[in-house]
Amino acid sequence: MIAETSRFGKIEHGKSEIITMVRGILGFDSYIRFITVSLRGQEPFKWLQSLEDPDLAFLMIDPLFFKPDYIVEINPNDLVMLKTKSIDDIAIFVLVSIPKGQPALMSANLQAPLVINKSNMNAAQLVLGESYYNTNHSIFKDLERRLVETPMPDHD
Repeated sequence: MIAETSRFGKIEHGKSEIITMVRGILGFDSYIRFITVSLRGQEPFKWLQSLEDPDLAFLMIDPLFFKPDYIVEINPNDLVMLKTKSIDDIAIFVLVSIPKGQPALMSANLQAPLVINKSNMNAAQLVLGESYYNTNHSIFKDLERRLVETPMPDHD
């Protein structure tokens, strides 16, 4: 299958790679079919590309990359909605915002993670109720903190 995108051009993908949103992304509820796009040199970021709108793509990242203590409590109803019985089937991502021309101010929405059932590709954006996480968590501040706490070894 071929997806036509405005950002990445034509992307070949298989039917098994299509993510189906069983609960849509806030403000984009009518878009339910996506694929992930990984670009060399942009790791650990991925793009969530809509198959229904070639102009719609969201930047996302595994939150454990910059916030290793991030925890999402997924309730049993959400597991049923995603059609899984095991939390081990779930991949968690957060959407990233980058203010124009200010990449150092990029932030992640830790309040509303995207959960994907890896076995059937059902997905949902969860809104964490009673949580101390926010919608614009600084990615670079966490990375700087981790470097200070665990400095890179010298390679002389």
